[in-house]
Amino acid sequence: MNELGFEHLVFAGNGMSGVACAEELIKTGQVFDITIFGDEPYGNYDRTLLPSVLAAERDIDSITLNDIEWYQEHGIRTRLGIRVEEIDRVNRAVRSSDGDWTSYDKLILATGSRPEVPPIGGLDKAGVVVFGTLDDTRKLVEAAGPGVRAVVIGGWLAAEAARGLRKRGCDVAIFESESSSEWQLDSVLGDGRVEAVRFTSGEEIGADLVVIATNLQPNTSLARAAGLEVNRGIVVNDRLETSDRYIFAVGGCTEQNGQTFEHFPPLAEQAKILAANLAGAVFQELTASPLHHRAE
Repeated sequence: MNELGFEHLVFAGNGMSGVACAEELIKTGQVFDITIFGDEPYGNYDRTLLPSVLAAERDIDSITLNDIEWYQEHGIRTRLGIRVEEIDRVNRAVRSSDGDWTSYDKLILATGSRPEVPPIGGLDKAGVVVFGTLDDTRKLVEAAGPGVRAVVIGGWLAAEAARGLRKRGCDVAIFESESSSEWQLDSVLGDGRVEAVRFTSGEEIGADLVVIATNLQPNTSLARAAGLEVNRGIVVNDRLETSDRYIFAVGGCTEQNGQTFEHFPPLAEQAKILAANLAGAVFQELTASPLHHRAE
């Protein structure tokens, strides 16, 4: 509790699901002391629209869901551009990337998901971009242009990334990350930056840009390092509680009833259930029916 007796809720993650939970908490009318950490130095935005930004169909302002003024208006303390790196479960505190320790009454893990990076050599070179955040999108916009040779690796997200790059003038080739054919990518070649890619067949093609846009996987490293129960995602029950009674999880980082989630509608429903739990209410209409999930 803070000096005024309000429960301190710390959110590790500033994505759509975590902020949706904060919005639901505000609707309850109860007062909480809320701190939100976010890896990126921006307000909350709609990540599903990043391909449209890449394709120059939308600008960044049009995908922003909550600007900085919204957080200030609702008294939410923000630590944007600062990520949570360690959880001390005994003392109920988190260490952030700036070296500070922040105590919590309850911790909400909203670390989201990221494209799964395939085991390909040379991915540390300049010109390799994992497509999953606004910062990633900015990098691709800066690198793209007429005549740029782009190789995009992945599944459904790769098609969206390729469309955006083509609209910016790139010459694009798409390859499945798990293909069993001779076009399985083996390594990225170049002296410090991307110059070509090599396939398991030994064939090579020139490239200036390699984009990883594979299927999403839950970000679980923080929870795993803290000793929480983790399978593919952070394991939660129907009240979004983890294996630690003071720690909860919501969104793309979670695994609920053996399922993980990629799309926002079921994650918005999770946010409502978690807010009801944190506010001490029992929303039978929310918990009685199973989430509409997508099995991985």
